[in-house]
Amino acid sequence: MALTSYFPFMASSRKYGMKMMCKSMTTTSNRFSNVSISPENREKVQNEEDSSKERNPKRVWLPKEDQEENIPDRLPMYWNRSVDETDLSSMRSIIDHIGIQERQGGRMRQRKLGVLREDPAEDMRLLIENYTVPSLASALRDREDVLQLCATLLAEQKIDELSVILRPFEQRYVERRRRKEIRLDLSNGFDQASLEMLRKGLNRMPRRVGQAHQRRAGVVLPLCNVDGVPCVLFEKRSAKLRAHADEVCLPGGMVSSSNDKSIVDTCLREMYEEIEGLEENSQHVVTLGVLRCNWGEVHHLVGVAVTPVVCYIGEIGDIDLRPNSDEVAECFTVPLALFLERERWVRRPDFAPIFTGGPHVCWGLTGYILNRFVKDVLARYRVDVPPEPKRWFP
Repeated sequence: MALTSYFPFMASSRKYGMKMMCKSMTTTSNRFSNVSISPENREKVQNEEDSSKERNPKRVWLPKEDQEENIPDRLPMYWNRSVDETDLSSMRSIIDHIGIQERQGGRMRQRKLGVLREDPAEDMRLLIENYTVPSLASALRDREDVLQLCATLLAEQKIDELSVILRPFEQRYVERRRRKEIRLDLSNGFDQASLEMLRKGLNRMPRRVGQAHQRRAGVVLPLCNVDGVPCVLFEKRSAKLRAHADEVCLPGGMVSSSNDKSIVDTCLREMYEEIEGLEENSQHVVTLGVLRCNWGEVHHLVGVAVTPVVCYIGEIGDIDLRPNSDEVAECFTVPLALFLERERWVRRPDFAPIFTGGPHVCWGLTGYILNRFVKDVLARYRVDVPPEPKRWFP
């Protein structure tokens, strides 16, 4: 099975062969590199690590108590196998298990018919195109002025002048304008220019009608660079937690009315509590905006009104992150390029999308937010991402 780019706007459409695995990734030593190292081989491994670390963004951080005591320093660790590089029977088992959990939790079980169309995007498009929006009303007035001018020129037999006015509406010129793409250059990671483009993309998303909810929460979609490669940082929840144990999530939590002045304060406070070491890099944290979602779908996913906030947390490749072991089993990064590949996603009617391109499955609210970010924000641009070195793959 070939891997192709998720959208035609990607700069390159490199194809990779799907690698099949016969064993499940159940132990830390199988999933991560540089976890178990004997003292006599430590210097050799360190040298190899120094030579291979360059631009490898698939980082993993564990709580200190989960690492071996005979290693005095915390060596960098990396994940080397994604979920979709397993055998098909294991993938089917994972998806079936997720389906059972979603049905038991009532996730996405209520289908939305919309106002005019069932599909939310089509419904929004028809509502905007057919009803009173100031910007569209202004455009309609301008178009009417053009048509009246054209009619006048035609009546006066001024064909040359009429041709000049109508030429931009010819099919070839219309197609040329629609093919014109805005380039989002992430080949060297996130920088000030690309972050500003993402901020504008978030601000241009259609506003949703808010609803009053007694329980409110916020999560961070933490964009970051790892050795110059654009990535997203995730958490895997601790197995000791009562709710959503062992599931992949984004940093965040419930709003504290006494401590939080805004939903952004909630997100950053929870992120710093769950992942120690990030607050030391807080001078590089930039809040880009709110990812406006379908609040009804979000509420049905988790039973709580969750607001996703997109932030850039800086270059973290050399930061010693320390997950809070009471809540977080591990942290890991996934290169942004992998989210743009269609074959990394599993989509089913009435369920949240599932992303299988990382070391763990991202589903439920996390999968929903990732999918919305890719389709509603990144799809606006032609995204240039770094070429993937072969050593990124097992």
